Amino acid sequence: MSLNDDLRQWKGPFASPGPAELADRLAASQLVKIYALGIDMRDYDLCRSAFAEGAQMVGTHGSALIEKYLPKVYEGAAGFAATQHNITNQHVTLDGDDALVWSYAIAVHKAAPDSERTDLTMGVQYRDTCRRFPDGWLITARTVVVQWTERPRSAE
Repeated sequence: MSLNDDLRQWKGPFASPGPAELADRLAASQLVKIYALGIDMRDYDLCRSAFAEGAQMVGTHGSALIEKYLPKVYEGAAGFAATQHNITNQHVTLDGDDALVWSYAIAVHKAAPDSERTDLTMGVQYRDTCRRFPDGWLITARTVVVQWTERPRSAE
């Protein structure tokens, strides 16, 4: 089976995975949580540690390698007083040393009270292609799909 964006790969019935598959599913699915923790705690090195060298990123800042793309995302988040990325549903497909992990998230961005910014809440999908390396799993490609955004309504 090759990894792709075909939703039917996640249809039922779902067979009980063995211990090795469970371990790989857990490891691959943790990467988006490491990223989110790094963003929310303003720890760039932690955030960056979830990605392989040369990982390809596609999202609201266009398309670029991780080394150029992630600093833009990090800087944007750091412009808010606080962020909280809530990772919800996850779907994982394994194929040997490769994995496709789709993670739904609600990303809450809170503006500082004295800021000209407004709060921003987004529903996104992180579509991560991951690979097992000698030291563990890393994200090798990410596409971020924004599903919705919400900003406070202005008072009239």
